[in-house]
Amino acid sequence: MNKTFIALAVAALASTSVSAAEIFNDGTSSMAIGGRAEARASIKDGDMNDASRVRINVLGTTQISEEAYGVGFFEREFKSNKDSDENRYLFAGIGTEYGLVTYGKNDGSLGMITDFTDIMSYHGAAASSKITVADRTDNNIAYKGEFGGLTVKANYVGNNETIDKGYSLGAVYAMENGLAMGLGYADQDNLTKTTESQIEAAVSYTMGDIYVAALYKDGESNVSGSDKDLTGYELAAAYTMGQTKFTTTYGKAETESDDTADSIAIDATHYFNGNFRTYASYNFNLLDADKVGKAKAEDELVFGLRYDF
Repeated sequence: MNKTFIALAVAALASTSVSAAEIFNDGTSSMAIGGRAEARASIKDGDMNDASRVRINVLGTTQISEEAYGVGFFEREFKSNKDSDENRYLFAGIGTEYGLVTYGKNDGSLGMITDFTDIMSYHGAAASSKITVADRTDNNIAYKGEFGGLTVKANYVGNNETIDKGYSLGAVYAMENGLAMGLGYADQDNLTKTTESQIEAAVSYTMGDIYVAALYKDGESNVSGSDKDLTGYELAAAYTMGQTKFTTTYGKAETESDDTADSIAIDATHYFNGNFRTYASYNFNLLDADKVGKAKAEDELVFGLRYDF
């Protein structure tokens, strides 16, 4: 397969196939298999629970003309609680140098915005949750294009188990000086006859081994003619020292005047090589137990081992 098209396909699917290893290539078509095995122990209030998971994915690409390629991708996640197993991705599409269009179960357009602060091995992303149409969902027509430092995404979702219809748009611009900015918007009609909309903006700066980022979210839900404002913000920082990376985030979200998230998280991840890592992560939950209940206000400690293949 033409190396230019391989590069385009890998770039377009970077978030879903980072560790995939090519097992077949006949010059026109290729296939790669990847995934991870991740053992995770979660400790809350002195009790330890198994949060382990395995992901397996298959990526196929084929050159269909001088200027276009076809792609198919599937990823399944298996958890220690088998009732939570799911197909994370299942889509196919056609791409050119102008971008990739896919249909199936794929990401919405705001994931690349929340990725600015969603940098931890386990915790974090406390305040940057996305509405369904902007997240990974099915019956989804999605576009992604990369033009120098600019990445743009757009998607439309038809009727599925959660929503009647909706769309999201996003753009990220990364400068050569380490500064990056992102902005996205999403809107959906739910099956429950309610509506939701959301805007997210983020900025980051990278200087050598130091990374800092901030995100702001503003949204609105309409139930029976009554509007509710949903707001949130996150701050994130990371420092890499040799093969060890230290990260921390703070996130706060509220609906009207009620806090729905308020936490500080810290973690340390040691990379033995490109395939194997270990980490420890702690979440300081700052929610008021008297208002949200003891279970939702618990701190959490997590230890993990992860092998990527």
